[in-house]
Amino acid sequence: MKFHHKLLLTCIMSGALPLVPLSAGAQGAVASPAVIAKATSPDAEPFITDGEGRTLYTLAGADGGDKAACDADCMKDWTPYVSDGRPLAKMVLPGMISTVDNDGVQQVTYRENPLYLFNGDSKAGDTSGQGVNDMWYMVSVLGEPALPIAEVADAGPVRPEVMIHGQEVYATTCAQCHGAQGQGAFGTKLEGFERLANGTSLVRTVLLGLNSMPALGPVLDDEQVAAVTTYVRNSWGNEFGAVSPEQVEAAR
Repeated sequence: MKFHHKLLLTCIMSGALPLVPLSAGAQGAVASPAVIAKATSPDAEPFITDGEGRTLYTLAGADGGDKAACDADCMKDWTPYVSDGRPLAKMVLPGMISTVDNDGVQQVTYRENPLYLFNGDSKAGDTSGQGVNDMWYMVSVLGEPALPIAEVADAGPVRPEVMIHGQEVYATTCAQCHGAQGQGAFGTKLEGFERLANGTSLVRTVLLGLNSMPALGPVLDDEQVAAVTTYVRNSWGNEFGAVSPEQVEAAR
């Protein structure tokens, strides 16, 4: 499936996502405040689930067409995720979470995206709703469609001068939280960290921030981001290849 990420992100950020009414017999209501939690998978960026680990999705037209085209037949497998009281956050930013009235119940939203459960997911961790009808997508912890793991395009060999530059950027910008040797401190341990293999996700995390990590896109240029991501991807037992400034520019 071809994922038109920039176009889809534009759709989401426009605030034009539809609110599909509750169908008769929908089982989305809960007896206590809903929970939005962070989940990880080797196959996707960090994404959000409910408090029981069930994957949450949002409706968005990948082709830029009418996002309300999911009719009653299309909606039969989807249940709005609703909350009794203010939703709770678990390892995600509380400010991303809100609710909107949907037929008299409060449907949970994440970065203004209405959230749904997929009836085809039978247990926690299932993600079979991803990409259904080119309309339904998991939601990343950044409030965007959670992209499948995809390596950045080949940026060529890891050059020594880039590693030196990246080490300098890391020492002044990252080491205080992640440790001088990637051993972790206030931030994630980067030594032997397999998720660094997802270069696209790493670049976007550096640019946009994540949880307590600030967005560095406004303070680092493309060459600096490319250098520091190349450095952490190829230090402390990591061997995941280079990132180029062009790839950073494309991710902004």
